[in-house]
Amino acid sequence: MHDTRLIFVEGLPGLGKTTTASWLATRLRAEHLPVRLYLESQPGHPINVGGDLHPAGDVTGETYFQQYRPASFIQESLERWQAFVDDATQADTISVLDSYPFQNSVRILLQMDAALDDMRAYAAQVEALVMPLRPVLIYLSHRDVAHSVQHFSEIGAQRGAAWMDYVARLIAHCPYGAARHLEGTGGVLAFMGDYKQLTDALLRESRLPRIVLKDCAGEWNRCYRQIEAFLDLAQVASH
Repeated sequence: MHDTRLIFVEGLPGLGKTTTASWLATRLRAEHLPVRLYLESQPGHPINVGGDLHPAGDVTGETYFQQYRPASFIQESLERWQAFVDDATQADTISVLDSYPFQNSVRILLQMDAALDDMRAYAAQVEALVMPLRPVLIYLSHRDVAHSVQHFSEIGAQRGAAWMDYVARLIAHCPYGAARHLEGTGGVLAFMGDYKQLTDALLRESRLPRIVLKDCAGEWNRCYRQIEAFLDLAQVASH
């Protein structure tokens, strides 16, 4: 098994992060490894800034964006990360985090219309804080921005009008969306394109050991075998 105490499962919405994180936790437990699984919007999440106000799941964030600004978000987030690392270093477990280090943090800073340099500095600070846990990143991706936009449109069609309406409100009611008049499906797709460009840039700057898996939909067995090889789970299974 790869010598890690923290596994990030990340990627754009609709790519299977939660499914993959849940599968991975089950796979690790099958090897009798102690695991803590943290899904994107579970109650009491230790990293989600603002607790129940955190804009994820079905919370659109209107109250959240009234109470938080980029500086206050970053301050609380870094405090939460430090507490998380302090706790994790004392526990003999592997933490699996769904939708981190980007979607539940950098995505929200982008919604706040934070400055690019501030988001880059924040991402670097988070990486520095978690390094004692020897983190690794599993990143689910598309071929390019155009494909990501097309895929998100397909996901919206699959999940229905209520879900797309929620996502549209999530974007329209945040500072970034309001400043750019991003509304409806077109606004969502414009935001997703901007967010992918940002996360692609942060991924290039990241020092995290990682595996990037493209186009896993319909080919999950292939992707899961690649994850097992990346984490050296085959070696654990052989003992």
